[in-house]
Amino acid sequence: MDGVLNRCSTIPMKVFDQKFRLLALLVLSTLVTMGSASAQDHQGPPENKGASSASDSRPAKILFEEANSYVDQKFRDFNKRGLAYDRKLEAKTKQEQKDMAAKYAAALQARASLTNTDVYYLGMLDHLAGNGDAALETMRGFLKTEGTGEFFQNARAVVVLYATRKNLIPEAERAVEDYAQNQPQNLIEWFGMETLIAEALKKGNDYPRMSAHAEEMLKVAKLLASTNKYNSFRRDDMLFKAASFLSEAYVHLNKKEAAIAIVGDLRKMAVSLPSGNLLRLANIVLAGLDHTVDLRGIFNEPAPATAGPLPEIVVTQWIDQAPVKLSELRGHVVLLDFWAPWCPPCRYTLPRLQKWNESYKDKGLVILGLTQYFGAADGHRATHGEELAYLRAFKKQNRLPYGFAVADTGINELNYGVFTIPMSFLIDRRGNVRFIAFGADESEIGALEKMLRTVVDERTTPTDTKSAAATGKN
Repeated sequence: MDGVLNRCSTIPMKVFDQKFRLLALLVLSTLVTMGSASAQDHQGPPENKGASSASDSRPAKILFEEANSYVDQKFRDFNKRGLAYDRKLEAKTKQEQKDMAAKYAAALQARASLTNTDVYYLGMLDHLAGNGDAALETMRGFLKTEGTGEFFQNARAVVVLYATRKNLIPEAERAVEDYAQNQPQNLIEWFGMETLIAEALKKGNDYPRMSAHAEEMLKVAKLLASTNKYNSFRRDDMLFKAASFLSEAYVHLNKKEAAIAIVGDLRKMAVSLPSGNLLRLANIVLAGLDHTVDLRGIFNEPAPATAGPLPEIVVTQWIDQAPVKLSELRGHVVLLDFWAPWCPPCRYTLPRLQKWNESYKDKGLVILGLTQYFGAADGHRATHGEELAYLRAFKKQNRLPYGFAVADTGINELNYGVFTIPMSFLIDRRGNVRFIAFGADESEIGALEKMLRTVVDERTTPTDTKSAAATGKN
């Protein structure tokens, strides 16, 4: 099912957190400028308005915010100046931030007295400076006041980080337990804390306690998945990591059946989300736990009576298909085929898609060929207009009767966890994903065709579906 020769890699899609977006812009600038910069071109951190570290009387909050934003501000400046990315420059900038944070921490420590808020910012400056021992000790003192709110939650996260590094696991466990009982909660932060503790317990072969924290990891990952506030790449990474940790702990505890059940649940979630990449990863783990398992067996299980909403497809240009939303196709059987004209395995599947369209279109089958602009056509650079003309000609030459949907980004691939092509998602009339096909292997295509026949012949009642949008040509 997963042979490398039967799949093409898509153009890499990079997903950045907010704090890395400026770095992404910096890297991008190397593609559009011919200039270069070395570390020697860069000026160091600005002097603090003539004040020495010991005499800097600015509020603790101002000191922390200046140090915390230093790297982002410098990256903005580098990008504005059109400087090319330089690893040494990046490392130098980050070291300057640490030096600034250490200087400001010293300035706070030199003061005769500190408010509790000042103590918090001192702990954060120690953390930013990489002074783990000082950060841990300072945040311990801050948390003795037993307050509530964001500062206390952040302090607990710092304690977990440095307590686990010093193998003070009970202290880290108390901190994360307090975090779970208070607000506000950053799910990614919470997940990270549970992961640090689980990793530390794994190193110590303490699998009973490791399993408890892996269970918390999975709980938090599922909470995050239910919010739909985070990109699917991060969501899938957290779900997979949590399930992998938990199944590994169960195996060491001689609970192999429980381990298999955890991975089985992950596979079901991957289908319902849906995410092809998460299903692929879960399949690898399951095959390792039980080499006799039929990985396609999950698609033979009864489909839910009702389906949740699937990610809408984002389309810039339709070819031989009237614009339509996926939600408007309830009542139809839909086959989303992720492909590209430069992908040989994708081309190999096209005659089958043509055949299926002719055989089942009168029974309600709608095939949508999803692709995106790649900046090339037939091996040559191309504008969007030239790519569209190429796709239209390609479609006509290959006598493909179904519609193409072209996006100007990889958002559809991201939303459906498509990181290799071809990959197809078969959706029944109720809106349930009934099969995810990986690659162009004959056995995979045959399994997809078998499920397609099953789904097309299924009967539904009027209450099962909504009216489908009419399709046509544009």
